[in-house]
Amino acid sequence: MEQYDLVVIGAGSTGAYLAKHMAKRGHSVLVIDKLPKTKVGTKYDIFHIEEKEFGRLGIPRPQKGDPAWAFEFVKNYNADPLTLYPKCQMNPMVGLHMHEYTMLLNEEAEKAGAKILYSCEFKAFLFDENKKICGVDTRWKGHGKKIGARLVADCSGMAAVGRTALPDGYGVENDQLTDEDMFYVILRYVRLLDPKDYLEGSTFWAYYKSWIAPSADPHGAIIGIGACHSFDYAEKIYADMEQTVPLPAYELDHVERGRTPYTRNPYSMVADGFFVSGDAGNLTKSVNGEGVTSSMVQLQLAFDTLDRALKLGKVTRGYMWEINKKYNASQGAEFAMLRALLVGVVNAANFDEFQYAFESGIISDELLNAAAGAPLPVKTLFGAAKGFAGGIAKKKIRLSTVKAAVGALKNAVAISEHYKRFPDTEAGYDAWAKKADALYEKIGKIR
Repeated sequence: MEQYDLVVIGAGSTGAYLAKHMAKRGHSVLVIDKLPKTKVGTKYDIFHIEEKEFGRLGIPRPQKGDPAWAFEFVKNYNADPLTLYPKCQMNPMVGLHMHEYTMLLNEEAEKAGAKILYSCEFKAFLFDENKKICGVDTRWKGHGKKIGARLVADCSGMAAVGRTALPDGYGVENDQLTDEDMFYVILRYVRLLDPKDYLEGSTFWAYYKSWIAPSADPHGAIIGIGACHSFDYAEKIYADMEQTVPLPAYELDHVERGRTPYTRNPYSMVADGFFVSGDAGNLTKSVNGEGVTSSMVQLQLAFDTLDRALKLGKVTRGYMWEINKKYNASQGAEFAMLRALLVGVVNAANFDEFQYAFESGIISDELLNAAAGAPLPVKTLFGAAKGFAGGIAKKKIRLSTVKAAVGALKNAVAISEHYKRFPDTEAGYDAWAKKADALYEKIGKIR
């Protein structure tokens, strides 16, 4: 039986990034993926990475003419339902072809020394005499193939084939995602009919959870929507949006459909011989469900710990616990806070209130920048509060909506502070998790 220090389930962007950095540290790494090489990273054609992330994460930055490069833009608009008062943030973005970029990351992993086995499907974990994970059972070329590993990382995407196959109580939550825990995403690739409508940036309508952005075709665009419950529900929202949003005239080229996690990460992401990352661990941004770079942020926090655990022979939940602490106290706390705010506000406000919030300036550039991760000035909060008060006086905003917004803010602060107090060791975890569950019960889920 082949033996590796690390077996990674999934050759997507997360798995490739993990494999590269662990191989560079001198560990033997095998990546397996159930798909053939030509199908890996083909869930969508296009995805975006902020310009600043390439340097921060140490990932390749394709240039115009490269196979992975699709387009670039700087202007990012957040718009009211009628698109009368859009707010613009200048944030350079790079549009990339997902399959080609994933292959680029796979090549980097192989150059670092990792081995990738495509068309190799994870079937089950192997356990030693102490009932600890010691490898994987796979299916490759029509035959069973057992592979030994000191550590198995689940980077298999939304299917989370490793995490959901863990025995109950093994140390990481093994729940399957429900319809309420994901966004159903529909992307319409269109060709714009009027040259004056060609896009210089993207526009996002929070009320409809919809957006329009450039595409690889300079004469085209991508119109997207993400909604909970089902694709049918997402189509209903899209139909409502078309009645009010002044979309440019277009011809439909083709449609892509997919799903992305929209729920919290497992409180613990490590167990004996096991680690979870990427969509398998629900590591997506609260504001848009994007997970490529947010997963890499988690991995950067984990690399040193995983490296030491393998070198010292301490691949245990207790030794790797600091990964949970580092993540939950930083990006985990940030995402939990933003999710609480978004759930409260989006669920409470109606069409007219959204429209007034943009018109009156309650939704400001500073508030939108904070939603994207920038610091939130106290004066911005006071300004929003003053705007809400004025809206109530003018009967433009219901008192119930303001109460819901205040409640969402309180929930957001509470969950963020709770995450920052994540226990340093396994002791105290059960009490922490119980309180976190109660807070999430108050926060609810986006409708």
